[in-house]
Amino acid sequence: MAGKFTLRPASRLRRNADFLEIRNLGKPYRCPYFALFSRIRAASDADVSCPRIGVSASRRVGNSVARNLAKRRIRELFRLNQHEINPRCDIVVSLRAPITRASYQELEQRFLHALKFKRLLAE
Repeated sequence: MAGKFTLRPASRLRRNADFLEIRNLGKPYRCPYFALFSRIRAASDADVSCPRIGVSASRRVGNSVARNLAKRRIRELFRLNQHEINPRCDIVVSLRAPITRASYQELEQRFLHALKFKRLLAE
């Protein structure tokens, strides 16, 4: 059996400064459902043992139930694939309104394509 696939607290971005810094770096990957921003942390940073993710959703996405469901789906996709992602990677996913109408399988396909496109998968 593989190792645990838990989403540890160290794997979550929480500070607004981290969100802003990652969003201001380079070009995002955009699709109808989300925009994915990323950065590779320096090896000298304190904790480079695991990739980190932050998910944001504005009120345009829907009511609180729809926003939280969409955020849970993205975090679940990250949790299941975190062992394949570069451990020095920070990811911010900004959700868009059509995400509420997307199936889980379609989100999974787009998310994995975004990771490959941005070259965030570990070798």
